[in-house]
Amino acid sequence: MSQNSRRAAYAEYADRCKENLDHVRLIYVEVALTLSVGEGESAESLAELLGSWRDPVQDLVTCESAVVAEGPERVADSASGASRALARFGTVVLESIESGDAVRAQKVQVAKETYGVTYKAYLDFLYNAAECLGDEEFLRIRS
Repeated sequence: MSQNSRRAAYAEYADRCKENLDHVRLIYVEVALTLSVGEGESAESLAELLGSWRDPVQDLVTCESAVVAEGPERVADSASGASRALARFGTVVLESIESGDAVRAQKVQVAKETYGVTYKAYLDFLYNAAECLGDEEFLRIRS
């Protein structure tokens, strides 16, 4: 495998993962904001959020496969870890949208905690990829 194809695979995965992470994070913030509005306005906002929902890892499968093919194992493992964490974060955020008013605040708190774990997993991938590529710039421009 060439260094250019490896860099391209890592960059595609990192960029797509970050884009999806940011999308889910924005939805999480919107759900959190519904906690401070009236019930009618909250229901309308939640319905809109549910309508804009998309699976955060569905389009990462191909990108992650390319990272696995390029290797090495520690970078592939960190990409898989980031994908799993993003899937978990997405699940928790979706649950917070679909939950009843009585438990929504608790679900939002779990989503907040899960975001931290997810972002750390994303950074782990970036650190491993940058180290493998011997390029700190790869990390700096994506974190």
